[in-house]
Amino acid sequence: MIHTVVGGMLRDIAPPASTTTIVHNYRPDIDGLRAVAVLLVVIFHAFPDEAWLPGGFVGVDVFFVISGYLISRILFSEIEHHRFSLTSFYGRRVRRIFPALAVCLAVVLAYGFVVLMPSQLAQLGRQVFFGASFLSNFALWSESGYFDSAATSKPLLHLWSLGIEEQFYILWPAVLWVAFKLKAAIGRLIVGLLAASFAINIALSLTDTSSDFYLPASRFWELLAGAALAWRPDINLKAGLKNVISLAGIAAILMSARLFASEMRFPGWLALLPVVGSVAIILAGSNAVVNKFILSNRVAVSIGLISYPLYLWHWPLIAFSYVIRGKPPTSLMAFGIVITSLLLAWATYRFIERPVRLNPNRLRCTSIVAACVAVLGASGLTVWVIDGVPQRFHASLDLEKMNAATLDETYAPTNGMHVFEYDRRGNSIVAQIGQGARKVALAGSSTMLQYGPRLQRLADEGRLAVRAYFVTGPACPLVPGVTARDEFANCAVVANRLSELVQRERVQAVVISPHYWPRKNAFIEREGKSIPLDGGDEGRRAFYANLEDYVRELNRNATVYLVLGAPQSPTALNPQQMVTRGFTGIRIDPNAQKSVPIADLRSIYDQHDADLRAVAERTGAKLLDPFPDVCGNGETCAPFFGAHEPKFTDGVHLRPVFVREHLHFLDFLLE
Repeated sequence: MIHTVVGGMLRDIAPPASTTTIVHNYRPDIDGLRAVAVLLVVIFHAFPDEAWLPGGFVGVDVFFVISGYLISRILFSEIEHHRFSLTSFYGRRVRRIFPALAVCLAVVLAYGFVVLMPSQLAQLGRQVFFGASFLSNFALWSESGYFDSAATSKPLLHLWSLGIEEQFYILWPAVLWVAFKLKAAIGRLIVGLLAASFAINIALSLTDTSSDFYLPASRFWELLAGAALAWRPDINLKAGLKNVISLAGIAAILMSARLFASEMRFPGWLALLPVVGSVAIILAGSNAVVNKFILSNRVAVSIGLISYPLYLWHWPLIAFSYVIRGKPPTSLMAFGIVITSLLLAWATYRFIERPVRLNPNRLRCTSIVAACVAVLGASGLTVWVIDGVPQRFHASLDLEKMNAATLDETYAPTNGMHVFEYDRRGNSIVAQIGQGARKVALAGSSTMLQYGPRLQRLADEGRLAVRAYFVTGPACPLVPGVTARDEFANCAVVANRLSELVQRERVQAVVISPHYWPRKNAFIEREGKSIPLDGGDEGRRAFYANLEDYVRELNRNATVYLVLGAPQSPTALNPQQMVTRGFTGIRIDPNAQKSVPIADLRSIYDQHDADLRAVAERTGAKLLDPFPDVCGNGETCAPFFGAHEPKFTDGVHLRPVFVREHLHFLDFLLE
């Protein structure tokens, strides 16, 4: 995963208030700062290939600081002057946040009915439900991992941060109210909570980047940084120093956007740069050079005023463009999406957001927009529960089969397997099936665990004569010495588990499907050197040299079999890509019927298979080829079997129903 995920924002344009008196002192520079933040995020998402702003996701951190500052100033004043009311506070939040959110959720869900397959629409319904409940961050955290669907397939992915802010504002007003009642030291309270949240952030950045990114406890410190500034807004600084602080602040934000990248451990320590930069700009005041001449510019202020609806609209438009095209939008299309997002944002602000917020009948408006969001959340839940309304395609048996194929699990043990080791963080699995005297171990990535249904079939028929073990990890290479600095960091233990299993259980045969890793943030340790596995020849040679040593080690106790590359094509064999989507609907792609030349499929593995053959020749390991079972012995590979059933669930992983019946290349070891 990684992170090409997005940030969010809440927009509060009420005048800030000091802790001694309400100051009707509108600061246009803060709206300008909002404009900077939202443009960073929009450009980051709309033009990922240009790499103009690879760290544009820091815009969300800027918004966290702004929100914490403005809302806390209002809370400090209202509580101190005995005018605070939870009902009034949440009423304002509802009127400010819900109108634009309700319109966006309704449009996205309605359009999903037109262009999404049932499995995709079910997931969109799930997103709508959690988005309306302000729990998107927890939903995304629970499903994050290697097998999570791409960010570009989630039109409401960006609502995660909206959830974090609302979770903060569920707790923060009550905490402040109690603290004021108890005459507690507010400054110490803020510093203590900020330090605790930041410590959690640092700890999680070292152990679990997904939790660090999505969980509120590791993000609250960014809002508390704004709150700390709001508690002491009257710091007197000389004009020259204010200018320096504002310049340093904007430089810190822009440096973050330009130098950071999605694969870095974020937020962690890195988030300090945009957060401190945001605090500096707000601290500098409206008359500082950057604030006055850049952020208070009429264009910047105008964009800042529509920043919330702009953020809401831009990502669904980008995500649907990916879904419809099956690939990223062109630069011209992306530019058009940005312009469309701006127009929709202005219309939402002008005709939805402002009329609701400024309506004199506040109670009625609050009730209506709250009811709308609740109904939309319930609608999303219904769509999710009924599996994306598959009845929409009752006239198309082929579409039903395509949809059924996409629902198959790609990394799961069969019902008859006994799982006795499961690492949730790394998704690695050690499982066993069968009770025979002879013992066989099958090890590799998810493309090895996919053969489990065949062993289950043999077991069900009483033909499984061995005790078979699976030692797998998603996308794990199963070669000692490989290290990673991302979500695959735990892959290093999979090879060790296999070695321990072979010795402990006295396994007689080992089947390995090594997975070469030409990727960033991965390295291989060889002869005291740490060599990058970024696709270069040095890393590749070291990888297969380590594999050769590993095969020799295993050969002392067992016969080793190496599985050559298996057929895969994320496009031609992928049922999710066998449909053609347009702005008005969905249908089967006429080209989906075409078989794929086997030579093209094998060419993907030319170098990999050649290296495996060399390892086998030098070590005496035996080679296994899954191609004939998947594609037959002809010159082309059909994407379907039986009554026009897709063989694959995603173009990489075979469907369990196909594996059970057609994958025989391991049978000689098992019966």
